Amino acid sequence: MPLLSASVTLRRLRTDDVPMILAMESDPEVMRHSTGVKPATEARRHELLAWLREPPTDIGHWAVVAQERAVGWISLTPLEATGGIQLAYRLCRDAWGRGYASEAGRQLCAHAWRALDVPELVAVAWPRNLGSIRILEKLGFAFRGMERHYQRETAVYALARPGS
Repeated sequence: MPLLSASVTLRRLRTDDVPMILAMESDPEVMRHSTGVKPATEARRHELLAWLREPPTDIGHWAVVAQERAVGWISLTPLEATGGIQLAYRLCRDAWGRGYASEAGRQLCAHAWRALDVPELVAVAWPRNLGSIRILEKLGFAFRGMERHYQRETAVYALARPGS
């Protein structure tokens, strides 16, 4: 079932989103504060297609759809080594600064509280990624500290379950 708002719709990623994902992953500016550029190769396309065939659960990846096109993705995934659930997102460069990440984050956090029995959500940001940090703070995440994730020092933010 898609999650809706006036400006952003979240739906599960699908095979026709692969070109958008490949374009983001191969854009050095998009990947500057992420896990590194991944060339848009045929092998990577096949890897993404295989990944998209896995059955969806209450966690996973959703497409961020604005103005009738997928402009990025947002996810709830297990955070390596901690067992917590991580909120993460990535948008195409032409979608930056329009409020899409904040709106998608609000929707996916609301989904997490309905669907998951977790005490908090966490998010990992590269310390110099001030745009992403502002989005997390707008969503109510608070700085928890510096931790090592993705083979580097990262700023970790946490959002407690409402009412806890």
